[in-house]
Amino acid sequence: MKPDYEMNRYIRSLFYVATLFFVTTVSKAQPNIAKDTTHYNDEELYTDDLAVTPQYSWIGGGLIIGLHLPSLTDFNKLIAQPFIHQDLKSQSLFIGGQGFLPFPFLKNLRIGGVGMSGSSSVCCVPDTITTGPFAGQVTMRSLTYKVGYGGLSFDYSILNKERFHLLVGSEFGLGSVEITAQQAVDRNTFNIASEFDYQSFGALNLTHTYHANMFLIKPQVEFEYAPLKWMMLRLAAGYQITAMASWKVDDGVLIKDSGALANVNGNGAFFHLGIFVGFF
Repeated sequence: MKPDYEMNRYIRSLFYVATLFFVTTVSKAQPNIAKDTTHYNDEELYTDDLAVTPQYSWIGGGLIIGLHLPSLTDFNKLIAQPFIHQDLKSQSLFIGGQGFLPFPFLKNLRIGGVGMSGSSSVCCVPDTITTGPFAGQVTMRSLTYKVGYGGLSFDYSILNKERFHLLVGSEFGLGSVEITAQQAVDRNTFNIASEFDYQSFGALNLTHTYHANMFLIKPQVEFEYAPLKWMMLRLAAGYQITAMASWKVDDGVLIKDSGALANVNGNGAFFHLGIFVGFF
């Protein structure tokens, strides 16, 4: 019996040694196993490099101050020069506002409402009547070019960070281009009757307004930065494209042949700065 007992103890000892050797070998060999790169591992979905970037979720509204650079070449040649003998500046200061919120059914798309208007003008240019009963009479002339519109904006955020976004999009709106031409003479005294009396200087005191409705598309790029959670700043650049309707004068009298007005529109480059309050 003793030899059998010794034999069994010997076999058990060999089994323990073999088990210890196997565990040790596996633990040392494990770090050297090549990583399988033929497919995505679950842990790779949660690394910082592949983390999901913030989406556009800002909501707000505020003030916009813009600079419109309209194409006034034909306007100056055919209207401004004959009337006031000088060009209007090709810069119009615009002011307006916008409100916006993210579109709930498409990530990073926002929609909004916008309205803006601005003008370029020359005031009080001396001129002299050359013909008729008032020949030689000195007058003062003024000319104003004005654009205004309201519409919808659609913008898509292409770069999203915690405090700033870069967006591309467009505005679609309805508005008008309006031209106001004025002529007046100096008065020593006021008499309402003479203001409309063609036998007096009333014949020289004239104001005409010409206007045409328009459809507007303005593609643009916008950079937005929120220094505070409730305040956002914007810098934007775009180009305003317009399709003009028929021209009318004064109280909606149709001009059948628009002549020099035919090439007047609201086209031109556009830049704006904005300050908004909301949730950013």
